[in-house]
Amino acid sequence: TLLYTIKFEVVKRNMFVILTFVLIFGMSCIIHKSRKLFKYRFGKFTKLVIRSLNIIEDDPTDMEETQIITNSDMSQILQASAVQVPGTYIDILRDLKKDGSPLTLGEGLLIASMLKEKQDTDSYYYTKSPEPRSRVIGKKPVFLGGSCNPTTWRRDVVIPIFNEKNIDFYNPQVDEWTEALVQAEAKAKEQAPLLFFVLDNLTRALASIMEASYLLGTRKPLTLIVKEYDGRRSKYKIQGEELDEYEIDLLNNLKRYVLEIAKLEHVPVFKDTNTAAHYVKALYDGSVEFKGQNNKRMGISALKSIVQQVNHTAQSFERCSNQVGLIRNDEDLSRACCNAYKRGDADEEVAEAMHGLQSVNYPLEKDQFMAYYSELHRKISAKSLNLRRQPENTNKRRIIMPDWSDNKFIPKGEIEEITELLRDSGEQVTSLPFYDVLYESRPGDIHLMIIPEGEHSTLCMMQAAFLLGRGSHVVLYMRDYCADGTRSPPSPTAQKDYRRCRVYVQDMAILHNRKIVDSPEECVKYFKECPAA
Repeated sequence: TLLYTIKFEVVKRNMFVILTFVLIFGMSCIIHKSRKLFKYRFGKFTKLVIRSLNIIEDDPTDMEETQIITNSDMSQILQASAVQVPGTYIDILRDLKKDGSPLTLGEGLLIASMLKEKQDTDSYYYTKSPEPRSRVIGKKPVFLGGSCNPTTWRRDVVIPIFNEKNIDFYNPQVDEWTEALVQAEAKAKEQAPLLFFVLDNLTRALASIMEASYLLGTRKPLTLIVKEYDGRRSKYKIQGEELDEYEIDLLNNLKRYVLEIAKLEHVPVFKDTNTAAHYVKALYDGSVEFKGQNNKRMGISALKSIVQQVNHTAQSFERCSNQVGLIRNDEDLSRACCNAYKRGDADEEVAEAMHGLQSVNYPLEKDQFMAYYSELHRKISAKSLNLRRQPENTNKRRIIMPDWSDNKFIPKGEIEEITELLRDSGEQVTSLPFYDVLYESRPGDIHLMIIPEGEHSTLCMMQAAFLLGRGSHVVLYMRDYCADGTRSPPSPTAQKDYRRCRVYVQDMAILHNRKIVDSPEECVKYFKECPAA
C-alpha cells in the first residue's frame, strides 16, 4: 500500500509533464495527418467535382494515391464541366488510352478541361464562320474531283448511281491526260453546281487535299468524302510503296485539319463514297436540301487528339519528377507544366496562371499533378478565349504567321529566323493558332506563310491554299523542296507527289496575283515596300 501510494504521488506530481507529452503527441499526429490530407489543395472546380462524386469520404482534398473512376464518375465530371458528348464517347476515351488502363481521377479532370476548351473554341469559331450554304441544284454537270489513278470510285460507285437519276457529271479521270484538258477542267469546276470531292486512302492525295482546302476557302458548293489511313496496320502500301509511321501520321493529320475546316464551313462530310453519292442523288430527287452540316458535336479525331495530349501531360510529369515518381518543388512543377503546355516560350503565361492557383504542398504524385494541371489548363484556355472576344485596334498592319509551336512536324528554327528579321525591321509580327489564322483576320493584315522544304511543309501549304481561296492577302515564302533529312528519303513517286502539291499552291498564288519570295532578304524587302492597306 505504501509503495502504491508513493507511485500515485509521483504520477500526480508529474501529471503536468504527462499531459504535456500527450498533447504534443496528439498534435504531431494531427499535423502528420494534415500533411497527408493537404498534399495538394485543389482548386474550386476540382473540389466541387470530387464532392459530387462522393469517391473520397473525409475531405475533398484527400487524394493520397491514384483514384480510379467509373463511367458514371466520368459522366458526372463532364456534366459538371458543361461538356456535351454522347455517352459512348466515354468508352471510346478508355479504349484510346495508350496502355489500355482505366481512367483515373486526374486524367478524367484533364480530359474534361480539354473537351471544354474544344467545345467553347468550336462554338466561338461557329460565330465567325458563315451561315450554312444552301443552293438549288442546277443542270450543269457535277464535278467529280479528288483522288485519281489508281482509284476507281468514279467508275465503280458514283457514275452508276448518278446514271440511275440521269445526273450529268464531269469526270476529269481519263486514260490519256493532256494539257488541253486544263482549261476544260477549270471551266467545269467553275460552272459546276456541286463539287463532289473524294480524298481516298489508296493514294497520298496531296494535291487533292490542297485543292479541297482551296475550294473550302472559296465557299463553292462542296460535298467532301475523307478516308483516313489505318494507322493500326503495321504496314500500309500506296501503289506498292510501304508507308512508314511518320508519313501515315502526317497524312492523317492533314485530313483531320481538312475535316475540322469543313465542319466550320458547314460542308457535308462523308466517310464512304457510296453514301455521299446517294446523298447527291437525294438532292436531285428533292428529298433533301443542299445544306452543310451545322453539327457542333465533336468527332472521334478530336477525342484522339485530346487523349494524346493527356498522354503527353503524363510524360511531362515523368520527365520532370525524380526517380521515385514525385515532384518535390516549384521549379520541377513549373517545368512539367510548361512541358505539358507544349510551348517552350510559354513560361510567363504558365507562371502567371500558376500564381493564381491554390498553393501546393509537396510531394506531388502523377495523378495529383494531372488534377493540378487540369485546373491550370482550364484557367489558361478561359483567358485565351476571353482575349479572342475582345475587340482589337484595326489601325495598324499586322503580319500574321501561324503558331506551329505545338506541332511536331514543323521545324521551329525556320520560322524563328524570319520572324526575328521582320521584327528587327520594325514590323508587327503576330503568331496565331491555326484556326485564328483562318478566321481572325482584320483589314490590312498580311498572312506570311512559310513553306519549309520537307514533307512537313504540306501542313503550311494546306493553310495557305485555304487563305488564297478566301481571297486573303497572302505572301508565300517558299523554299525549294528537298526530302526531310530526319528520316530515310521518300521514293521518287512520293517526292513527285510532294512536289505536285507545291506546284498547285504556287499556281493558285500566281492566279490571285500574290507575292512569292524565296529568301529572308526578299521577304523583308517586300514588306518594306508594301504600302499599308
